[in-house]
Amino acid sequence: MRSLRYIVLLLCPWFILCCEESFDWKTEGLEEPLLVVEALLTNEKKRHQVKLSLTRDDLAQMPEYVDNAFVFIHDGDTSTLLAKDPNQPGVYLTDSIRALFGKFYTLFIVYNQKEYFALATSSFGAPLEPLITSETEDGQLEYVYQESSSPSMTEVEIRWTDLDESSDPDIRAYYYTLNVIDINKVFAPDKEKIIFPKGAQVTRKKYSLTQNHQDFLRSLLSETDWRGGLFDVAPGNVNTNLSEGAVGYFAVSMVSTDVSQVE
Repeated sequence: MRSLRYIVLLLCPWFILCCEESFDWKTEGLEEPLLVVEALLTNEKKRHQVKLSLTRDDLAQMPEYVDNAFVFIHDGDTSTLLAKDPNQPGVYLTDSIRALFGKFYTLFIVYNQKEYFALATSSFGAPLEPLITSETEDGQLEYVYQESSSPSMTEVEIRWTDLDESSDPDIRAYYYTLNVIDINKVFAPDKEKIIFPKGAQVTRKKYSLTQNHQDFLRSLLSETDWRGGLFDVAPGNVNTNLSEGAVGYFAVSMVSTDVSQVE
């Protein structure tokens, strides 16, 4: 890895002089907005969400949420109509359910006289790695992420203002272990350090990832977290498992959770 970085540093002037290319971000030209779907089922016993909105031409625009759709989830045996959440625009809720490992789930959406669908299953989940922190010079703590033994997404929530888990965390961050080789990942910009006081409560959730879910996250990260590095490419479309006319992703994950109060 050190030799690769050394070669890249030698080539930097050549890249700067020969490979610089302007890119005009074009947001117009779509005949009609696409349906944006955000949906995740887990093995947690709870009401899961499906969030619907529409693509927009201007990045500064507020999302236009979809409140007049019919949303179903089929588990191989029965189909269930999701209920519209009266408190959150564009959000549809399941009953209190738990997704099962190895089972296939299909998401059906009927909106604006069109039908959309996606099929998903989960990979096997793995336990969380031990929680590691390091003490800073001023006596606070820094969270240290360990690469997982299997592909995963880890959500980290840290609270010290209000330790009630129903409250919004003071810090929320996501970390990924993907079994892909991506030059943008290797040379991604450094992630901001997570610093917090002693006595804070750290909640971690580790989500299992199928290969298709990894492909979606890789394409998403290439357009967001991994941008700004040496090997940036022109923005492109993010992968999806939705049928034509929709974007986003429908996923099923097995989740491992732990809560720690760090002194």
